[in-house]
Amino acid sequence: MEDLLKVAVMVFIVVAAVWEFASGRDRGGKRTKQDWQMAFLATFMMAVVQRPVLAIVVSVMLSGVFPNSAGSLAWLQEEYFWFALIGYFCIEEFLHGSSHLFAHMKRPKNKTLQWIQAFYKMSHRPHHLSGGQDNKGQLTVTQTFINGWAWWFILPNFWFQITCLYLGLTEVFIIATVFKGLWSAHTHVNWNYDLYFLNHKYKWVRNTMWALCHVICFPTQHHQHHSRGKNSAKNVTATLAIYDWLIFKTLVIETTKPEIYGWRQSDDEANSVLKRYFNTNVKKYMPGR
Repeated sequence: MEDLLKVAVMVFIVVAAVWEFASGRDRGGKRTKQDWQMAFLATFMMAVVQRPVLAIVVSVMLSGVFPNSAGSLAWLQEEYFWFALIGYFCIEEFLHGSSHLFAHMKRPKNKTLQWIQAFYKMSHRPHHLSGGQDNKGQLTVTQTFINGWAWWFILPNFWFQITCLYLGLTEVFIIATVFKGLWSAHTHVNWNYDLYFLNHKYKWVRNTMWALCHVICFPTQHHQHHSRGKNSAKNVTATLAIYDWLIFKTLVIETTKPEIYGWRQSDDEANSVLKRYFNTNVKKYMPGR
C-alpha cells in the first residue's frame, strides 16, 4: 500500500513536470540543470534512504520501549476511522507547520536552540534555491521534495507518520499522506489559478476565495513562501492555512505572484548539487555569520 502511495504522488509530479516543460514554464532560466539534478537526487534519497532508514529506526525504538506494540492502535481506525483520520491529519500538519516555522523564524536567545535552528536552516535551505543567480528562477513541481540530507530525520511530523504506521493506522496513514503529498505537489506547480478568483470581477467570488485561503493553502500562497523578501517566512503550512491564520500568525494572501523566487545562492550552491544537498556547515547559520 505504501508503494501505491509513492506511485500516486510521483505520477502527479511527473505529469505536472511534463506539462510545465511542454508549456514552456520552465524555460528562460526558470529552471536550471542543477534544479533537475537536485530534484532527482533529493527524491531518490527520500525514497531509497531516508524513509526506509527512518522506518527502521522508529520500529526498533518502539519495539524496544514498548514490546508487542506493533499494530496496537489498529482498532482505532476500525471503530473510529473518520475521527482517527481527521485527528491524524490535524496533528501531522501542526507538527509540520510548527517545525517549518522554527526553521524560518528569528534566532532564539538560547544557545542550544540556536544550534538546533541552525541545523534546521541548513537542512531546509535547498528547498528555497531555484533557478540560477540571474533571479529568473521560478517555483516548479519538482521542488516539492527538495531539501537537504537531514530534513527527513529532524522533522517531528515524519516521526509521527512512521509511528502511526507502526502502531497500525495503515489506512489513515495512506489516505492522509496521499492527500497531503498531492496537495503539496500541486502548490509547487508553476501555476497561480487562485489569482483568477482573488482578482475576479465579482466581489462575492473574491470574498469566497479570500475566505478559503484562510483555511486551505493554495498555490500562490505557497509561492509567496518561496519568494525573496518578507513573505518567505510566511505561509509555513502545507495544506491547512488555518494554522497560519489562527496559531502561527504567518498567513499572507497576495493578489499577484512573487516578483523574485528563491534565495540568493553562493557560487558553491549554484555550481555543485552535491555541496547544496550534502551541506554540513551549521556554523554558517549561527549568529554573526
